[in-house]
Amino acid sequence: KPYLVYVFYYIWCRIEFILNGRFTILAVLSMILICVIFNKFYKTRFFPTVFYVFFGGVLGSYFSGNTEVIQTPIILFSIIFLTKGIERKNYYYFLISGILSSVVVNVNYLSGCILAPIFLYVIFSRMCTFYEFLTIVAGGVLSLTLIFLPFPIAGHGKLLAYFSMQHHFLKHYSASLGERLYTVQIVLAKISFLYPALLLWFKDKAVFWDNMRGRILTLWFLCSVLAAIMSGHAYDHYSSLFLIPAMAMCAILQKNGRLPSFWLMTPLYIYSSIYMINTTIDNVNNMKSIKRENPLAVSQIVGKRKVLNIRSDNSLYYLANLETFDPFLFIDHIDVYFGTQADEHYMQDLRQKPDFVLMPYQSCTANDINHIEDNICTWIKDNYHMVYKAYNHEHPLRVTSRYYQLYEINNK
Repeated sequence: KPYLVYVFYYIWCRIEFILNGRFTILAVLSMILICVIFNKFYKTRFFPTVFYVFFGGVLGSYFSGNTEVIQTPIILFSIIFLTKGIERKNYYYFLISGILSSVVVNVNYLSGCILAPIFLYVIFSRMCTFYEFLTIVAGGVLSLTLIFLPFPIAGHGKLLAYFSMQHHFLKHYSASLGERLYTVQIVLAKISFLYPALLLWFKDKAVFWDNMRGRILTLWFLCSVLAAIMSGHAYDHYSSLFLIPAMAMCAILQKNGRLPSFWLMTPLYIYSSIYMINTTIDNVNNMKSIKRENPLAVSQIVGKRKVLNIRSDNSLYYLANLETFDPFLFIDHIDVYFGTQADEHYMQDLRQKPDFVLMPYQSCTANDINHIEDNICTWIKDNYHMVYKAYNHEHPLRVTSRYYQLYEINNK
């Protein structure tokens, strides 16, 4: 992940003191901020805007608290400063827009796929002068310099190592052709719920040639659709990238009297409601899983010592405040980064004798969905002993990604 995303989430975790629901609270505040900005900048009515953004946010899994809750408001601010710079011919607005663009790209790289075409459009369509465009670039360069300043200060080639690892990971993170085709299908399916509003919006040719703010908003939506497709991954939260600007379009249409009824978007409301109910059920089940995981007990067992994660769910690290032994924590990131060499990377970690190892429940059982390679299982059996396992006691053979086994090294 780009490292600024960790900075933002770290700050939020220091500000907000509730453990469970912390990121949903962040999502709600982010959504309220977006609605206020839409209300002020696009002159929409506040409560209809909240109505649309809420249902669009549900469809885009906005309340999951993924990086879009940080990314989207910053993109919006960058677009607003760009638009105001064009309207008022003010270099400071262009500078701030460039600064914010570099910040948001280092929260999520897909932001660059959204903002870069917009910046190129405004220069090639002569909406801004060459010197105004250079001001945007200067803002971006200044921001990047400040963002990455800690790396050269730290020395030891950390900046080169950071970019090398980012490039290597992203290269292997790219999706297969089948995944990309599936992503296109999912994006088009979600756009289908927007068809009534989109038909009304694009029916007005002024969105391309007349109203400045409408033109930039249209570009934001179109570029976000392309960014979601280019990701190659059909994650629900990527849909927020284009659903949020689409909801601004709905609010503008409603304010102008061109969206004759709220009920015109009924398919969106119905699907979002069904999605919300299913997600609520999943959240209740996750709460039950958390009780079985017993993060408090794990925290007391481990203390301040590090834990190596071998393809186990990473949420326990957050819930039990654990420190990872390997820099790669997410359940599949070592496999993404090292590919066929992932097994050997785990063995290199194990040879360093981490105090604790976390593995999926019954992961050394043959033919199990969470099966771990035999050489790793053998090493664990010879050098570690189990100190805790989380599973459903009523259904001990049921295996899920949230259940785990915690091992401690022998004689240490």
